[in-house]
Parts: sequence; C-alpha cells; structure tokens
Amino acid sequence: MAGDRVAGGLGRRLDDGYHYFRHVAMAGAPRIDAVVVGPGGTWCLTRTELHGRYRKRNGHWYRWNRSTESWAPWDARPVHEARLTGHRLELFLERASLPAAVEACLLLSGGAELTWEEDQRPGVHVHDDLDRLAARMARDEVLTPTQVDRIVALLDPRQPLPQLAPSTPRG
Repeated sequence: MAGDRVAGGLGRRLDDGYHYFRHVAMAGAPRIDAVVVGPGGTWCLTRTELHGRYRKRNGHWYRWNRSTESWAPWDARPVHEARLTGHRLELFLERASLPAAVEACLLLSGGAELTWEEDQRPGVHVHDDLDRLAARMARDEVLTPTQVDRIVALLDPRQPLPQLAPSTPRG
C-alpha cells in the first residue's frame, strides 16, 4: 500500500499467506490502525509516536524527565489503547465464531524506548523494528488456511466468502 511504511516493511518480510488491513472498522468502535492475518495468527497493530524513555515498574508507568534526571509518572494511554483495541478485535472475532486469539501490538515510532521489569509485562507486544515483528508473526503457525480465509472475509467485506461445503445437485 503506497505511503504505508508498516505495510511495505511487513510485505517484504512475510509471504503471501499473510493479509494486511489498514483502518479496520468494527461497528460502534474506533477504527483499528492495522490488522495482519496469516498462519501466524491475528495481529492488531496500534501505531504511536512517542519520544523519550518509558518504563513500567511497581505496577506503574514512568517517563524519564531529562531536566530533572528522574522518572516521573506517565499516563500510558498508548499502551492501554493497544491492549484494549486487541481485546475489542478478539470479541468481534468471537461473536463471529472465529478463532478469537489476537496478538495486540504497539508499534513505536519517534525513537522511543519502552521497557519494563520482567514481572511487569505490559500485555501487548511492543516493536519498533519491522524485521523483528515480522519474524515474531511468522514464528508459530496457529491458524489453518481455512481459518485465515474466514477471518479475512470478515475483516474485508469485498472478499468472497470461501465455499464451506460443496453443493449437491438439486439439494
């Protein structure tokens, strides 16, 4: 897709078994920045432009304040939005009786550093490197080709529904 750095980057690294959707709309919910569906699962991508250093520790998020050289509390809205967007997509797929496991992912740009203590995982994948993200997406095969086709048909109404069973004469 022209002008979409993420689509271009992932497209060079993932095979044709993966489908990329930009600005996915679900009734009554904000649009999702991007969704990738393929053998490696369903990935919900939320983009954010952050600058600076951020860290989660003791159950709270902090931002490094260069002027005071100390950590200050930070409202981790981008992290929470990415996690909730992935959850909304899971519910949408579940209501359609499709495999509902969704990997929520926060895509960083702007040179931000987002870290956490080992026991403080943020509940989303955090990536600023499309090579590593594509490798992670392709690492495990969790969806069959039929499941991928059904999810693709749900997310892109322009796609024809796959034939579920052969038709019988006069029947």
